[in-house]
Amino acid sequence: MENPPGSADSVVGAARVRAGECVTWALPTDASCAAVARRHLRGVMSALGLADELVYDASTMVSELAGNVFLHALDGVPRVPALGALPELSVYRRGEKAQLVAQVFDATPWKGASPWTASRAGFDSEGGRGLGIVDALAAEHGGEWGVHRSRARLGDPHRSGKVTYFALPVGAAWPFPQMDVGYALRKLQAALVARGLGPVHRSEGWNMGVLSVRAEITVWARPHGFHLTTPSVGTTRHPLVEITELAELIVRCNEDLDAAGR
Repeated sequence: MENPPGSADSVVGAARVRAGECVTWALPTDASCAAVARRHLRGVMSALGLADELVYDASTMVSELAGNVFLHALDGVPRVPALGALPELSVYRRGEKAQLVAQVFDATPWKGASPWTASRAGFDSEGGRGLGIVDALAAEHGGEWGVHRSRARLGDPHRSGKVTYFALPVGAAWPFPQMDVGYALRKLQAALVARGLGPVHRSEGWNMGVLSVRAEITVWARPHGFHLTTPSVGTTRHPLVEITELAELIVRCNEDLDAAGR
C-alpha cells in the first residue's frame, strides 16, 4: 500500500526536506525494494504539496532505480544482507535551483558509468525496464539524472558504493532561512564526519572559515557562500544552505580520489 500523504512519516520527512535536511530510509533486499522506495518518495512529495504529475513521474523513476538495485546489484535474489549493507533511498532539496533530489544507494563495487539500455519488461513490472524511462522523464521535466561513487548514510559510514540519482525542478519557490557562516561550516563538517570522512580540520574567524578535508579538497566559507576546490573541477561556488548537496559532492570526490590511488 502507498503511504498516504498525511501519514506521520510523510509529514515529518517533508518538513525535514523543506528545512534543507536529507531524509534517508533503508530499502529491503527483496522484490519489494521498488515498492518501498516508491511509497516513501510519493508520501514525502505529496506532503510537500507538489503537483500530482510530478509526484507520479518521480515515483515511477525511483521505482525503476530501486528495482534495478534488486535485479542487478542483488541479482534478483532475496537475501539477508550483511550488517549495515542495506540499499538506501535519500531525498533532499537543492535550494537555489528549487530541485528535489532522490538517490538510491547500493554497496556493490563501482564498474564505471555504463550506457543504459531499455529492456522490454512490461509497464506494470516492479523494475527492469531499463534507465531509458528515467532519462526520458528527467528530460521531460527539465531535470537530470546520473550515477557516481558515494558512501552510505546509514549503518557503516565507511561503506563505499554508488548512487543513481535524479533531480527534478519542483515548480515552486522554496525559501531557505538565513544561515550564519560559522554554523554552516560546522554543520558541513558534521555531515562529512557522519559519512566517514576525516579527520576534517576546521578554522574560523572574521566571519569566514575553512575546512581541510584532505590535501586535494578544501572548502572556504564566506557570507555569500561556500567555495569548494577539488582537483577534477577546480573551484565552484555553492550557497551556504546547500550543505547536503555540497557534502555529497565532497564524498563523491573523496571516493574517486581513493579509487584512483588504489
